[in-house]
Amino acid sequence: MFGLRKNKAPIRLVVGLNQVDKIVANAWNERMNMPEERAAKEIARRCNDLTQRLAKYADISTDNIEYYSALKRYRLLPLLTKIVSNAYAGFKLDNVQPADPFELADPEVKAFADQQRREREAKKQGKNEVNKNQLFEEMKKFLSEDDLNSVLSKFKQESSRPPKVAIFGKAGVGKTTTINSLFNAKWKTSHTIVGTTSAQVKEFDLSTGGTLDVVDLPGYGRSLAEDREYEKIYQDLIPACDLVLLIIQADTKDLADDEEMILKVADWLKESSTPQR
Repeated sequence: MFGLRKNKAPIRLVVGLNQVDKIVANAWNERMNMPEERAAKEIARRCNDLTQRLAKYADISTDNIEYYSALKRYRLLPLLTKIVSNAYAGFKLDNVQPADPFELADPEVKAFADQQRREREAKKQGKNEVNKNQLFEEMKKFLSEDDLNSVLSKFKQESSRPPKVAIFGKAGVGKTTTINSLFNAKWKTSHTIVGTTSAQVKEFDLSTGGTLDVVDLPGYGRSLAEDREYEKIYQDLIPACDLVLLIIQADTKDLADDEEMILKVADWLKESSTPQR
């Protein structure tokens, strides 16, 4: 996406650069709920530079990094696309619809956007059905009947499991807002994970149906002693997840803790190419 390529082993990680609405002061068009043109260009420039830096430091692809604003619901679709692309069995999140950014815009803007969206969704639904049918038809050409049945069985088995996403970052990075906006999800239940006092699994109902399990990990960067304790929790829980969403503030000046954490998470995930159930 930004020029660094991509010949990297796939890992179940997306780094979200949140709060981009804070990068350029007094440059947000409230009527349209989007940055002014000059601000959008500056946001893209800074985030592209940051993406290159993080990808190089952690030896990951730029396809594992995306910028957005959870509060303003800005660029949620690009972020969701990265998540679907990098998650294990990402197809389980393919029908998720993020919260509508135009709900925060003027009513007349929202009405026009709603009309455009309905037209796009009608076309997309038809294409999805065609793509699925084409995929299975292509598989029939190369797989034996037994192999095809095995693939279909595993597909159904995986489809029955809720997507499991770990999410964390420093305090104040916007974890809760990201979950609510990105997945358009409503909290259902939660429980503290056995053996920890700081990590929780939260179950959310998705607006498109089904549920989402979010592993809410404790934040890092407050003290070395706390970080050492939390790192044990991360290493225990992250390998079992379909995806890790690590959120950092796009306007931060101090990236040292974030860079080290991205590097560690990438290394852990490279050691387990599939979730350790």
